[in-house]
Amino acid sequence: MVKVIIKDNSGDELTNFAGNCDDPISTQAQENGTEVPVACGVGVCGSCKGKCTKGREFINETAFGNPQVDLADDEVLTCLCAIKKDAPAEAEVEIELESL
Repeated sequence: MVKVIIKDNSGDELTNFAGNCDDPISTQAQENGTEVPVACGVGVCGSCKGKCTKGREFINETAFGNPQVDLADDEVLTCLCAIKKDAPAEAEVEIELESL
């Protein structure tokens, strides 16, 4: 499974876990003990925004809907994205959360 690493906005690791394609990354992080800020859960508010610093090619950014906020090329909404189904098991994804 793809290793997902969640960091705070200082680059310090908060958690890591084996990511899947069935749940949003924010939900997976919360299930692994890290409270990812999520206000709307549908890509409108941007509170779950993060900068993908590694492995962006392994993320399905619109797995659970289309973002309704402007994002930079390296940003994702963790409430909407998940790991791609065809991502190799040895892949790694790192996301720095803006609001933590």
